[in-house]
Amino acid sequence: MALQLQLTVRFLTDRYHGNDWPPSPARLFQALVAGTKTGAARREFGLPHKGALEWLERLDPPEILARPRHKGKEYTLFVPNNSLDSERKSTKTSKVVRPHRLVDHAPGKPDVVYRWRLPEEPGMRERVDALDEIAARLRTLGWGVDFAMACVELSDASARPPLLDHLLPDAAGETELPVPQAGLLDHLGACHDAFTHRITMAGVNPYTRPTRFGRAAYHNQALAPARRFIAFELEQPDGSPFASRWDQIQTISAMGRHAAGEALRKEEMDKSWIDSFVLGHNEADDLGHRLSYVPLPSIGHQHSDGSVRRLLIIEPPSISLGDREALDLLAIKLPGWTLTSDSGASCAILVPVRDPNKVLPFYARSATVWESATPMVLHGFNTLRGNISLAKTDRILCQAFESAGFPESGIESFTFQAAPYWGGCRAAGAIRVPVHLARWPRVHVRVTFKGPVAGPVLAGIGRHYGLGVFAARSEL
Repeated sequence: MALQLQLTVRFLTDRYHGNDWPPSPARLFQALVAGTKTGAARREFGLPHKGALEWLERLDPPEILARPRHKGKEYTLFVPNNSLDSERKSTKTSKVVRPHRLVDHAPGKPDVVYRWRLPEEPGMRERVDALDEIAARLRTLGWGVDFAMACVELSDASARPPLLDHLLPDAAGETELPVPQAGLLDHLGACHDAFTHRITMAGVNPYTRPTRFGRAAYHNQALAPARRFIAFELEQPDGSPFASRWDQIQTISAMGRHAAGEALRKEEMDKSWIDSFVLGHNEADDLGHRLSYVPLPSIGHQHSDGSVRRLLIIEPPSISLGDREALDLLAIKLPGWTLTSDSGASCAILVPVRDPNKVLPFYARSATVWESATPMVLHGFNTLRGNISLAKTDRILCQAFESAGFPESGIESFTFQAAPYWGGCRAAGAIRVPVHLARWPRVHVRVTFKGPVAGPVLAGIGRHYGLGVFAARSEL
């Protein structure tokens, strides 16, 4: 049975005031040091405890299991700003507070669990016992009002507390957290010493905060992983700017898909693989395992017209190493490739994106709120006795996002409408769709996830050819 070092934190209330949730491994480490070096506990701090903390800071970043949370109501505090005016009167400054509210918090239930893979080395059990003594002295985690308690144990790697979000270290993860690194314990001691001696005859030293942290990216398993893609701009064969109407997105997607197939056929790749993974001629039970060809409407500016000037080719959410070769080859082969119509006429040329900060970030960045730039095509009818049913629509949207790789557990809410959310785009019914999709409902959708999701975000039964393309709304 594989064992892991498990540190479990339980908060005394359902509110957490730190900016980060879950508390980062570096914040936890600082809280452990503060608890064991404050007050009477400091007299009991010995070499076994120091060795255990130095061992902990060298371990790989832990996986984190955290209770889901909602953002609480915002309020303002007025506190001294640690300065005096010319008349030596104390001044105050405002501080905005918006605590996190922990879902289904109850005394005794774990709120955050940190798990480290343990290396097989001598003295491990003694270090675990010393860390448990340190954890027992934890008093707060977050702000000074975030009272907490903790314990350390060896646990079965397969056991997992229910109803907790699961964050795993992942180089392609959507969230980056500070983590301990070798030397952090000594650095914290030096920072504390600098703080206690910050006021001298020469003035006040403001640089006493710890800074020497490592960084680790994390992926929340309740959210879809980031998907690889390549991006192109479109230009006329004579080099002049190209723009296609918003409602002709499907046509541009079809030309891009045909170009990708032709480019890989010239490499003498396996024909059945090209037909299925690259061109999307899949079996009925595997329709989602294919490349998506997504024209991007121009949005995000007050004068945006919704026209198509860019094209993304996107991998599916789950992909094998062999299938990754397709995108790598297309990134090399397609620049300079001419897109042709059904009649063989040259329409546009694919060129590398010149300015990645224009338009593309709306579709590729990480955000919590996403709104459709092209309407979703639903896979079922959302009416009941001739009227739109909110319950049916919500259920269909959940199923559509689940099929696209976005678990229902990571979604907070939906709204939908016929009108566009983005300037330059048009109503849901105005877009051209393939004949086999024409009878299904089309709606513009806003989806709010429980945490940041990295783009691109696609959903619906037309997502592989430009329908159901979402853009991030950062200001919501």
